[in-house]
Amino acid sequence: MRKRIALFVAVAGVFLAVIFASNGETPEKKLAVPEMKFNDVKEIAPGVFFRYSSISATDTKIPFGGSNNIWIVFKNYVVVVDANFPKEAEDVIADIKKTTDKPIKYVLDTHHHGDHAYGNCAWAKVGAKIVAHTTAARLLKVNGPKQWTDAGKDRKDIRDNELKQADITFDDKYVLDDGTQRVEFLHFGHSHTAGDASAYLPKHKILCTGDACVNGAFNFMGHANSASWVKCLEKMDKLDIDLIAPGHGKVTDKELLAKQKRYFVEMRTEVQKGIDAKQPLDDITAGLEMPWYKEWTGKPAKEIKENVKHVYEELTGKIDHERLGMIASPLSYSPPPRAVAELPTVIRGAEIE
Repeated sequence: MRKRIALFVAVAGVFLAVIFASNGETPEKKLAVPEMKFNDVKEIAPGVFFRYSSISATDTKIPFGGSNNIWIVFKNYVVVVDANFPKEAEDVIADIKKTTDKPIKYVLDTHHHGDHAYGNCAWAKVGAKIVAHTTAARLLKVNGPKQWTDAGKDRKDIRDNELKQADITFDDKYVLDDGTQRVEFLHFGHSHTAGDASAYLPKHKILCTGDACVNGAFNFMGHANSASWVKCLEKMDKLDIDLIAPGHGKVTDKELLAKQKRYFVEMRTEVQKGIDAKQPLDDITAGLEMPWYKEWTGKPAKEIKENVKHVYEELTGKIDHERLGMIASPLSYSPPPRAVAELPTVIRGAEIE
């Protein structure tokens, strides 16, 4: 009797396995983290391409190539994440044409900073519509013209073009789905900027984070709300994710969200301890020990003084988060001294239309 039952269970198991396989319900293989060099393009999932842009927090000889770029090939068109700078946008367009002959229809500005939005003009020339969160679009419209002119002093590709604004805006969610691909543009809240947007590909379990999550010492916090940023990362972590495609740094797995969150949580904790002990900012910065951060990024956390100062200003009530983004962000991941010095004060004198 027992032999019959065992045989029945075995046969039933095989039958169910065949049924699940025929319905495509077998467990999907987790996406692999690709090995990449600067300017490489790799198909990280079917019809999903990632271009790794050059950047370094420690080697000044490595040119800053703007943001990473991701594109998704739909049935009849292409969707791109991040516009980059004008020159780099043209490079990305050339790379896209090597992977597909479909037209580029939509480009998401993950936020209003120059290395993610100034390339809008190049994408518009090939017929693409620019999509952005409502706040990112407002910041680019209200403050963009002056910031564009200032940026043009150092970049010929900006001087030779005109600032292109967003064509389509959204508040919480904007979805593109043609049955073959699906991408969800999501706003989790104020993190790197008040207008941050990420692109989630639920079919492939990929999250394209822009600068809301970066892989390395590339956080610019001049327009950030660190407390809200932690909550945004927690919301992202609830998604089903295999790969994170960050705004800067290499593609990696979901653990990157935890590292990015830990950076802000620990820095806020340590800075608050210093404030409670009535220590001056310089002493708080010098005493910031986060050895795991250097292991991750190659750079000690205490050396990124502008970020420590920003958190200090937040925790001492000197920053109005409603005004952040009113001044230009630096065109590189490492702000020049003058821009850093202005961050906590100039925002309060800005005018908003």
